[in-house]
Amino acid sequence: MKKIIFILSLSTLAFAGCSKPNTDTHDSNTAPDQPMTQSTTPPSATTAKATGDSAETALDWAGEYKGVFPCADCEGIETELELKADKTYELTEEYLGKGKTNEFKVKGSFSFDADNPSIISLDQAGENRKFFVGENFVEARDINSGKVIDSKLNYKLQKDLK
Repeated sequence: MKKIIFILSLSTLAFAGCSKPNTDTHDSNTAPDQPMTQSTTPPSATTAKATGDSAETALDWAGEYKGVFPCADCEGIETELELKADKTYELTEEYLGKGKTNEFKVKGSFSFDADNPSIISLDQAGENRKFFVGENFVEARDINSGKVIDSKLNYKLQKDLK
């Protein structure tokens, strides 16, 4: 008899541990015999916050990104893109093999795309260029669609992890 009670107790604990969690919330300031209250925050709002990770919220995207983009009539375009926490940027490009007068620098602001929050768009000063923001890199994307550039050439800038 003791074995049956022991097995039933273990089974009850196992099933209780696997059961669906109670979604009702209880006001911690209310006594246990008081009725439970519903949260005033809609479930969709809390779910969105919990699962709404994006490049903007989940990655340490602020910093300097460096690399060499391909160039049709030069050795490459040495590119540095600095993304600042206040959503401003500095973009420096030097056309290699063309002399020192071929360096260009622009400053402006950028925004995360509402439809694809892993994509940033530079402002008009940055020619509305788009970049995919990944873990310690950014990758240039098609200006119109934000999609991957169909090429075997390198369009990634690596984050300078000083």
